[in-house]
Amino acid sequence: MDSTTINTATGTAVLRRALDPGTILTAAAVVAAGLSMVNLWWAVPAAIAAFLAGRRPGRTAPTALALVAILAAGVVALSVVPAWLPLAGRFVAVMVVATMLPWFAGRFWLQYQQLVRAGWERAEQLQREQQLIADHARLLERTRIAQDMHDVLGHDLSLIALSAGALKHNRSAG
Repeated sequence: MDSTTINTATGTAVLRRALDPGTILTAAAVVAAGLSMVNLWWAVPAAIAAFLAGRRPGRTAPTALALVAILAAGVVALSVVPAWLPLAGRFVAVMVVATMLPWFAGRFWLQYQQLVRAGWERAEQLQREQQLIADHARLLERTRIAQDMHDVLGHDLSLIALSAGALKHNRSAG
């Protein structure tokens, strides 16, 4: 492959990743959290976007790392410039309360839903297995009954044949 093909493939993969709904929701949560420095009401859309981003299936490491990096930047800014204490403290509080907690709540919700779905699937699988076991037991019982009937019928036919032979022998002897 030449470098143009590799660059096009890489660009397409990056664009696809950037247009992923989880990435867009995470970016929206971070932007809304940043805007909450101007007006605290932006914490509400940040919390909603973070919760919805947490509910998205897929890899969690990029989002968690982004949230922790932004939080760490706020803590560093708080410790480096003491004059920013009110603003940085508010930023850290918004990041924890309006982005991280809702994101973790969304992750919990997703995992809970996956566990419930897996539980129902397992119950259905166990029910199918139980039905197969019951069908197998029924077939075994039918086979046993057929063998018993075959044995009884064979025994009765043998007795009839012996009786017929005895009668034939008695007629020819008498």
